[in-house]
Amino acid sequence: MSENVSKVQQLYAAFGRGEINTILDNVTDDVTWGAETSVPTVPWYEMRHGRGGVGDFFSMLANEVEFDRFEPSIWAEAGDQVFVRIDYQSRYKRNGKGVTSAAVHQLTMRDGKIAKFRAFEDTAAVRDAWV
Repeated sequence: MSENVSKVQQLYAAFGRGEINTILDNVTDDVTWGAETSVPTVPWYEMRHGRGGVGDFFSMLANEVEFDRFEPSIWAEAGDQVFVRIDYQSRYKRNGKGVTSAAVHQLTMRDGKIAKFRAFEDTAAVRDAWV
């Protein structure tokens, strides 16, 4: 297993334990974080920049979303890119609706830290449950 995949696995485990500061300590100063989507109504899809932006993402996610299941299941690497398949079930605190789906996270690594994070998932299903 490569160093990048191992590092990303450690960071997903930290997320599972609620150790967000561990993740923030492992992003670059110029990190970009978000989803490539045209769904503007879902607040965690917004593109964020820097450690502060990533911290804002996790704070907002904790305030809005309950995960009943969040399971990374497949890890792949291509150069400095790490891809993770996530199977998840979530509920939204504001309305009790939720989604059961899968996502792919793409992380670009630089010097052992996350420089870019993109999430790819069924954004229409998430939007429909959110609104």
